[in-house]
Amino acid sequence: MICLECSCATRSGGWTTKRRSSSSGRSFWPRRPAGTGMRFGLFLLFEWSGPGRAFDAMYGDLLEEVAFAEEQGLETVWLAEHHFVSYSACPQPLMFAIKAASQTRRVRFGTGVLVLPFYHPLRLAGEIAVADVLTGGRLEIGVGRGAYPYEFARYDLPFDEGRARTQECLEIMLRAWREDDVAHVGRFYQFPAATVLPRPLQRPHPPIWIAALNPESFTYAIGHGHRLLSTVFRDPVDKVAEKVDLYRRTLKEAGKTEADSDLGLLRIAYVAETDAAAREALPHVTKTHRTWHHLHFGSESVRGGVVSSDPVEHEPSPEEAWERLIIGGPERCIRQIQALEAVGVDLLLMNMNFGNMTHPEAMRSLRLFGREVLPAFTSR
Repeated sequence: MICLECSCATRSGGWTTKRRSSSSGRSFWPRRPAGTGMRFGLFLLFEWSGPGRAFDAMYGDLLEEVAFAEEQGLETVWLAEHHFVSYSACPQPLMFAIKAASQTRRVRFGTGVLVLPFYHPLRLAGEIAVADVLTGGRLEIGVGRGAYPYEFARYDLPFDEGRARTQECLEIMLRAWREDDVAHVGRFYQFPAATVLPRPLQRPHPPIWIAALNPESFTYAIGHGHRLLSTVFRDPVDKVAEKVDLYRRTLKEAGKTEADSDLGLLRIAYVAETDAAAREALPHVTKTHRTWHHLHFGSESVRGGVVSSDPVEHEPSPEEAWERLIIGGPERCIRQIQALEAVGVDLLLMNMNFGNMTHPEAMRSLRLFGREVLPAFTSR
């Protein structure tokens, strides 16, 4: 992947466009050769603290954080998708990406991830194409099978069909972006010939990223020529190294190299003026983990859309979070990121607004990251 440039961006109709040919068959953000330096993206989980938090204020704050992340030099912003729960109150990341693109010029937007079993592939293919056009070709499409039975039950879908539905949906969308008059008769979808319009600005389609947590999903993504997204929320560095090794081993077994794919890893990050000040973020880590745990293991813990943050078994201690996550003053955060870089991580997606963190806290952390941490990796 290359660094993003904005010299050809123009304003048209209220959104940012790039005057490039859409018939080149190339992504506007091609893969960067391995070993050319760390890359950084912002990840938005859209945690909602409850009825006291107005959604227009919450979304406005996050849009401001996106624009500020671009100013600080981050290359991408990744947007979660979840439904019916405070853990992640963003059921339509493509709409958010279109709005955010109208307020930025360079940063790219990724979906992290679209839960494909919840969509009809023809409709989603069209919505992605519209979003790619309206963001000026700054779209990355992350997709996955979904993680929470709670959401599947509300859509009256069997959770154990998630992987099969995802693969069939993606296969149809890939055809729909390339071909006219696509018809399909499959296990989950059947329809007569249809042509999806408009076409994506990036041809034949935006880069595709697959949520990958196990060897099977790594093999599927790499075998089909897609990029990978994974999470290393609580993992110590040696466990992160195992995931990178799995990625490289799977590439080798498929007869490919790191130039043929990409691996983005998600981690919580918070930068403060000092290590002592950074410790104030640890309760936010605990809150995020508790809501994730309750949603994953006990749907009865959701009331009015708000997921419980009561204590759970085996939750990370404050010291475990302190040792494993990117939390600290600038020098400590640099060392923590360097440890990840040393084991082969070169695309780091950072959740920098988590738990009950306030907007000013998140903005301060972003500012310190851009001024004090990022230069250690971009000025070599």
